[in-house]
Amino acid sequence: MSKAKKEEKLRRAELSAAAGEISSLQNSLNEAYIHFNNATDSDALDACIFEISALRSRYNTALKQYRQRYY
Repeated sequence: MSKAKKEEKLRRAELSAAAGEISSLQNSLNEAYIHFNNATDSDALDACIFEISALRSRYNTALKQYRQRYY
């Protein structure tokens, strides 16, 4: 296999992994919003808010890195 083909294969694997991470974070964020919408206890609401905030930050960072690297 030529060097160019190996590099392209590696690039596609990295692209797939990055897209998978973004998808996973989006799913986690959706679940956190569901928990938030169903929470009744103030402590549970606070925990959901912190979790949503953390997940949004991770999602935005992953998306930004993806766009910078692959576009």
